[in-house]
Amino acid sequence: MRIVTSVSGGPEEARRNAKLALSMGSDLVEFRMDLIWDSPPDLMRVRQLISGMEDRALLTWRSERHGGNGSDIPPEYLVSLAKISGLVDVELELALEGLRVANAVYSWHDPEGTPENEVLLRVSNQLLGAGGLAKVVTLARDELEAYRVLNLYRRVDHGGRLVAFSMGERASFSRRMAALLGSPLVYSFLGEEVAPGQISLREALLLKELLF
Repeated sequence: MRIVTSVSGGPEEARRNAKLALSMGSDLVEFRMDLIWDSPPDLMRVRQLISGMEDRALLTWRSERHGGNGSDIPPEYLVSLAKISGLVDVELELALEGLRVANAVYSWHDPEGTPENEVLLRVSNQLLGAGGLAKVVTLARDELEAYRVLNLYRRVDHGGRLVAFSMGERASFSRRMAALLGSPLVYSFLGEEVAPGQISLREALLLKELLF
């Protein structure tokens, strides 16, 4: 299990919090680029942001359809990001179009709710079929919806590559349960949370110590 600390804010604040998170024990830092910049920055600015942290950086440009602030971006841009960072987030639509990078977290988010089990299973298998890590996140309106997402760890053949949990205050427990069920990544925050129900870095470090 690796702890991922999400950072946002202006570039200087995000870089400062990223360095602090790594010094505290975070394994990786997710730079939420859509919350740092209003439009996709050129690669020089991204290099400056992650300088000295390249191998431990997860670069994410989250689109509005997946609950972020970003516009759609061309696949070539993500390919370029993948060449300068340890990991890059690739949303399902681009994966279905054939985008493949070796260091991808293939992701799908439903910021409106939690769909039926058939949808969750189909999406999970599509993401896993792309290779890399597969991230499935929904908004859970109650605990039962969060449990349906957690059930994916039992229902799909994920080989330890599945990251599945739910957003929302009532679903915050699912982030902790996911670690117990074998999620390779646990997302946390330092400063301000970037998703509802996200756990703090300090708690994530305690969780990792408890489990491992």
